[in-house]
Amino acid sequence: MVKRIKKIGLLCLVLALLIFPGQSLAASTPAAPTGLKAVSISSSQINLSWEPVSSAAQYYIYRANSSSGTYTYIGVSDTPSYISTGLKANTRYYYKVQSITNGGSSDYSAETWAVTNLEPGSSVSSAKDRLSGSDRYTTAAEIAEAGWNTSAYAVIAGGENFPDAICASPLAAKYKAPILLTPKNSLHVETKKQLLALDVENVMIIGGTAVVSERTADAIRDLGIKVTRLAGADRYETSLKVAEALGDFDEAVLASGLDFQDVLSIAPIAAKESMPILLTPKDSLGRELKELLNSNAKATYVLGDSASIGNTVYRQLPSSQRLTGTNWYDMNINIIEFFRDRLDLRTCYLTTEAAYPDALAGSALASLQGSPVILIGSSLNKDTSAFFRDYSSAIHNVVAFGGPAAVSEKLLVSIREEIGTNTASDQLVRNLTATPQSASQIYLTWHQVNDATAYHVYRSASFSGTYTKITTTTAPYYVDTYLSTGTTYYYKVQAVYNGETGPYSDSVSATTLTAGGALMQPTNLKAEIRDTNQVYLTWDVVSSALHYNVYRATSPTGNYTKLVSVNTPFYTDLNLASGLTYYYKIQASNNTSSSPYSVSVQAQTPLDHNALAAAANVSATGLSPSQVYVKWDAVGTATFYHVYRSTSLTGTYDLVATVASPFHIDTNLAAGTAYFYKIRSGNTVGIGYYSEAAYASTMYSNSTLGIAGNIKATPLSSEELFLTWDSVANASYYNIYRAPSSTGTYNFVSKTDTPYFTDTHLTTRTTYYYKIQPCNSTTTGDRSGPVSGTTK
Repeated sequence: MVKRIKKIGLLCLVLALLIFPGQSLAASTPAAPTGLKAVSISSSQINLSWEPVSSAAQYYIYRANSSSGTYTYIGVSDTPSYISTGLKANTRYYYKVQSITNGGSSDYSAETWAVTNLEPGSSVSSAKDRLSGSDRYTTAAEIAEAGWNTSAYAVIAGGENFPDAICASPLAAKYKAPILLTPKNSLHVETKKQLLALDVENVMIIGGTAVVSERTADAIRDLGIKVTRLAGADRYETSLKVAEALGDFDEAVLASGLDFQDVLSIAPIAAKESMPILLTPKDSLGRELKELLNSNAKATYVLGDSASIGNTVYRQLPSSQRLTGTNWYDMNINIIEFFRDRLDLRTCYLTTEAAYPDALAGSALASLQGSPVILIGSSLNKDTSAFFRDYSSAIHNVVAFGGPAAVSEKLLVSIREEIGTNTASDQLVRNLTATPQSASQIYLTWHQVNDATAYHVYRSASFSGTYTKITTTTAPYYVDTYLSTGTTYYYKVQAVYNGETGPYSDSVSATTLTAGGALMQPTNLKAEIRDTNQVYLTWDVVSSALHYNVYRATSPTGNYTKLVSVNTPFYTDLNLASGLTYYYKIQASNNTSSSPYSVSVQAQTPLDHNALAAAANVSATGLSPSQVYVKWDAVGTATFYHVYRSTSLTGTYDLVATVASPFHIDTNLAAGTAYFYKIRSGNTVGIGYYSEAAYASTMYSNSTLGIAGNIKATPLSSEELFLTWDSVANASYYNIYRAPSSTGTYNFVSKTDTPYFTDTHLTTRTTYYYKIQPCNSTTTGDRSGPVSGTTK
C-alpha cells in the first residue's frame, strides 16, 4: 500500500511538471546572464550590455579592479544594460552580472573588462612631464608603472645592445605588455620589482643567451613566471622569429638593422597597427623572410633610401614604399606625417636619438594611446619645431622619456612654447556625479571650473538621446526635482565664462528610488583609530534608510558578525584588543528592505606600551617540490608568530601556521611554484605588524639528474667541515642536508652552485652526517647516501 501511494505521488509530480512547467520552475534560480560586453564611452564611464534573461526581474552589477580581485556590488538595473560611472581615466575595470528573481539570484556571468578613455587633453602620464630613472633599467620600470596596473605578459630585452630588441614593440602591443630591460647576466632589481608588482605570469625574452643569459632567465623563473625565448642566429633571424610569433598581418616594416633611430620613429605606429618590424641586409632578402611577406603582407614600408636597403631588395617586396629623410629628425617627422591619420597627437612622447633603451620601452606605452615618439637632439631641429607649430592645436601634452641629461628642461620649455596651451580643456567640467536623493530627486555635483560665471545643466532620457537644458546655476551643484519614480536620467554640464560656453562634460546617470524599493549601498566607509582599543566608523547617509547595521570580522574572508544597529551614519567600536586588524561592513535598512553591504574597510589597533616589533630578516628557501623553509629573527617580546602565505607579492596573504620558534617548514605545496611569506609576532598583549615579504619557489619534481658521488667530509677546525663531491651533469646548484646520525632527520643547511661547501658553527669533536641533492631550474635530483665527518 505504501509503495502504491509513493508511485501515485511520483506520477502526480510528473504530471504537474508537464502541465504547469512555468509554475513548477517559478521558484528555481534564474540562468546567469550571457554575452556580457563592456565598452568605454568616456574617461569616467563604461557601458555594459548583455543578453536578457527571460525570468529576471532585475540584474545586480559587480565591479573589480583586477581579474583576481574582490568584486563589489555597484548597482542594479531593470534592463540588460548599465553605465558604470565615476571611474578613473585610462584604468581597466572588470565586471560580472547576476540575474535576480523572486526565486533567488543566478550564478555570476562570465567576466568582461574595458579600459576607460584618457582625459581630454591628457595621457596616462599627464601628471608628469617626464618618465625617468637613475639608469635605462629604472626608466623602463618607470614607464611600465605609468602605463600598466597589471599585466599577464611582459617583454624582456637586453639593455646593453639594440639589434635584437628593436623589433619587440609590435609583439608587446599584441599582448598589451610593457617592455622591460635587464643586463645580460643578472635580473635588474627594478625590473624584478615591476614583474612582481604587475603580477606578470609570462615573460617573452627577445634575443639569445648572448643578450639575456639563461642565468637571468632562471632568475625570472624563480619568481614563478613562465619564460619563452624568441631568438635566432643573428638580428635578422630574431626579427623573423618575433614576426612569426606576432601572427597574421597585412602590413610590414623593413629596416636594415644597422641603426636604431629609424626603427624607433615607427615602432609605436607598427605596434599599434600590428605590423612586424623585420630586419634585412642591404642587398639580399632571405628566402624565409620573402615567403613570410608574400604570404601575409599587402603593403611594406621600407625605412631609408637605397644606401640603407638596396633596390635589389626593394623590388622584391609587395607594394613597397620608402620612408626617408635627410637626417634622423627629418625622417622621424616624415614617418609621423605619413601615418598622421592613424595617430592621436594629444600626447607626444620625446626621446633623444642617442638613447634607444628609453625609446624602446616607451614605444610600448605610446602604442597604447596611438601616440607618436618624437626624436630630438640637444636643440630643437627646424623640421621638428615646425611640426610642433603646425599641430599646436592638436597637441595637449608632451612627456619626455629619460632625465634632463637626455631631454633638457630648457628644451621641454621651448616645446611647450611652440604648442602653447589648450584653453578649451581648462573649461571642461570634470568629476560630474549624480546621486538619487528620493523617488523624485537627483543631486548633481561637479568640480568648480576656474573663471566660470555659471553652468548650464542638461538632461536626457537616454545616454545617446537629446539633452535638454533644464537650468543655469552659479554653484557647482544642483538638485533636479519632480522626477518620475524608478526612472534613469542622464546629465551633462557646460561651464559659462566670458560670455562663451565650454565643452560638454562626460555624461552621468542616476535612477530615482522606488517606493519600498532597494536601498542604495552605503558608500565612503572610513575607519579611524581613536585609541588602542577604539575604532571610529563613518559613512555617507543613504536616502530612505532608517538605521544602519554594523558588521565586523577579524579577517577579510572571515565571518562578519552584526555588532549593532544605529540610526546615525557613524559608530565607535569599543573594547577592542590592541594590535589586531578588524574588518567592517555597513548595511542600510528600513521597514521594508536592506541594502547590499558596503565595501569593507580595515583598521589595525595600535599596540600599547608593550609593543611588538615587526619580524626582521625574513627569508624563504625551497627545500623540495612540496616544501619551503621560512625563517626570521626572533622578536624579544613575542611568545608566538603567525605565518602568512600568498601566491603573489601583492595578493591576499592567508594565515597558514602559528609557531613558537622563529622558523617554519611549509608543506603540501605545489611543485615549481613561487610562494610569498609575511610574519607577524604576537604575545598576550596583541599582534605586531606584518614583516616585509620574502619568497621562494618549490623545486620541480620528476628528477632526471644523477646522484652526487664521491662525497667527502674533511675537518678544517673544531667548528668547520669541508664537503666536496663530483659535479653532476646539468645541475646548476646543490642542496646540503645535515643530521646528527645516519638515520636521523636531515635538515636543510644551505644551497651552493659549486661542488663544495664549508659547514660552519659546528660543535667540537662531533660527528655530522650529510646528504647532497643536485638541482637545476626545472628538476630536483635525488639525495645522495649519507657521508659523515667529525670536527677536530
